[in-house]
Parts: sequence; structure tokens; C-alpha cells
Amino acid sequence: MENTTLIFDGVTIKLIEQQEQLAEVVNLLSQNKELALDLEFDQNRFTYGFNLCLVQIADENGVCYIIDPFAVQNLQPLFELFGNKDITKIIHHSNNDILLLDKMGCRIQNVMDTDVAAKILNYERSSLATVLKEEFQIDIDKSQQSSNWNKRPLSEAQLQYAAIDVIYLHRIKAKLLNEIEQLGRLHWLQEENELLESLTYSEPENPHLRLRNANRLNYYQQYILKNLYTFREQMGKQFNKPAPFVISNDALVELANNPNTDIHEWLNHTRGIHGGLKRPRNEKLLRDTIKDAQKEAKANHISHDYPESRWQRPLRTPETEQRRDDLIAVQKRVVEKYGEYAARLIITQSVINDYSFTGELRCTKRYATAILLQTAQEVGVGLPPPRLE
Repeated sequence: MENTTLIFDGVTIKLIEQQEQLAEVVNLLSQNKELALDLEFDQNRFTYGFNLCLVQIADENGVCYIIDPFAVQNLQPLFELFGNKDITKIIHHSNNDILLLDKMGCRIQNVMDTDVAAKILNYERSSLATVLKEEFQIDIDKSQQSSNWNKRPLSEAQLQYAAIDVIYLHRIKAKLLNEIEQLGRLHWLQEENELLESLTYSEPENPHLRLRNANRLNYYQQYILKNLYTFREQMGKQFNKPAPFVISNDALVELANNPNTDIHEWLNHTRGIHGGLKRPRNEKLLRDTIKDAQKEAKANHISHDYPESRWQRPLRTPETEQRRDDLIAVQKRVVEKYGEYAARLIITQSVINDYSFTGELRCTKRYATAILLQTAQEVGVGLPPPRLE
């Protein structure tokens, strides 16, 4: 868009599209004690992969900077700012933002997540729109929520939407923090934020086996599927399209199940196939991928047996049921004391199931562990020493 500066609800919105501008902005932002931060990204929705599309930062002086990483390609000065422990970064629902930054080589520190703060205060719904409505009676326009952030130029509506995600966060943080302090739960928030900061990005192991019905294939077919999955990823990168847009998940598993099918016929009579894959060169690549996978499978003596189910329902016994009942009694009391939605931060169904079948109380949070042990004592339930992980 031509105008790179806008005014919205008293906040100045500045679009940063030059490397020199970023250096000036980082210098200004580094003088703040608190910054509100959000990222717009595409995660295999419009393009291939998990990619940064925008960075929004609101300072303490009523200015929101929207940085375009497509135009400003060296974000290292910004990453150094995010790693500054002396500046609080206020983010609403930071999980994916932290993971994407880690993927890009940035370790953000001193995070304050207002979504977690709302959960600690027992919000049933903790979205930014809900918090703004309930705490400040502000209705925000979410019409750009499904916007394609890869497209340029950005519209005025997109810039306003992007700014909304950060311009109110200072006020939200101050109000929620005050309420949490009154409840004596600041240590909850601190530990939750520390856990968020420790998140690291990693690719899933054997992602091909996560596809629907992949577990119904035999070992040989799963070997073929793994190679097909890699081929599809390569095509996704080439077309810059999400991999399932190149070959749908169901079609990929179907092909692994019937690798000797006529590829030309399959490509032209199967739903969910990207048109570019039907080009002779790519059709040949697909055919060669299957042939090579079959040769490798034979050379490696891959079995045609079917794998046994890797998950079997644990055996229930009077002891497992008693442990379940005990922890459910503790959970009920936790809900009574702290509220249904705050209680979900303290005890989850997976903790209950794990304790029921193993007899071990596995916890990841110090404050939650203390609450569980204290509450168990109140209701007369004996719990073993917790195993912190």
C-alpha cells in the first residue's frame, strides 16, 4: 500500500519495509521496558512450510511497528531484541510464535503470555477478542483472521487487524496481572511463562505414520509410504504449496497400499492431485520414486507382515480403578477451589490416566504439584512423591 503510516484508536501504525528502518526501530524499541508482540505466519495453509509473514510490535508510547520480513530479510537485530532479558515481551497465546522464532534461530526471553494469565483467572474462553470484550468492553473486527498474509501489498484492513493483536496488550497485561496478584497466583504465571520460553521447534518423527490409515499398511507398504511422503514434501517446496495440496493424505496412503498401479491413470483419476504433478517430468519422478523404494525395500528385506498394534489399552484392575478414583476426587476439589478452567492448568486427564495405570504421579509444574499434594491431604488421599519431569 502507498501509505505506510496509519492511525487506529489513537495508535500510530508504521509499516517497516527497509533494512535501515529496522535498525532505527530496534534502537527505539530497546529503550522500552515492555513490548507487545505478535507474529502472523503461514503454517501449510497457503504455502509450503511454517513461515513468518509479519512481525507486529507495540511500544509503550502508542506506536505499533509492523515489520515485513519479505522486504526486510535480515531480522537478526530484531532477534537480539527478543532475546533481551531486561525487556518483557507481552504475547497473547505465544506457543506457535515461540516455536517459529526458535525454528528461525531466535530464543525469545522474558515472555508474559496474557492468554495463560486469562486461564489462571478461570476464563472459559481466553481468546484476545473475549478478553478485550470482558475486561474493556472493546469489540474487535476479526474479518481478516483468515487473511492470506503471504500476499503483497498489504491492505489497510490487514494492517489494522495485525495492529489490533498488539496495541491493547499492555492494558490487558496490567489488568490481568493485578487480578492474579490479588489471588496470590503470580508464581503460577511465572512458571507457566518459563515453560513457554523453554519450547523448542522440532520436526515430528516418522510423520508419514501419522497419516490416517497408515497404521493399516504392512511394513513394506509403510516403507513405500515413507518415500512417497518425502517425494511429496519435495514437490510441495517446488510448487510452494502445502504438501497435502500436491497429493492428498488419503491418496498418498492409497498409492502406498497399491504401489504397482498405473501412475498415469492414477494421477488423472484421483482427487486431490496438484495439476503440476501431472506434467510428464514430475509423473516420471513419481514413478521412479516408487520403483526405487520397491528396490530398496527388497534389498533391505522389508517384511510384508503387518505391525502389531503399538498401543494396547492398559489392563484395568481394582488397584488402577482405586488410583483413578483417588485422583478424580483430588481433581474435583481442585475445581471447587480454583475453578474449572484454571484447574486444567493444574491437573489434566493424562495425569489421571498415567497415575491410574502406573502408580506414578508425573508432574511438570512445581506450583501444580504443590497444589495437588496439599489438596490430596485435604480430601484424605495419599499420593506418592511426585516425579517432576
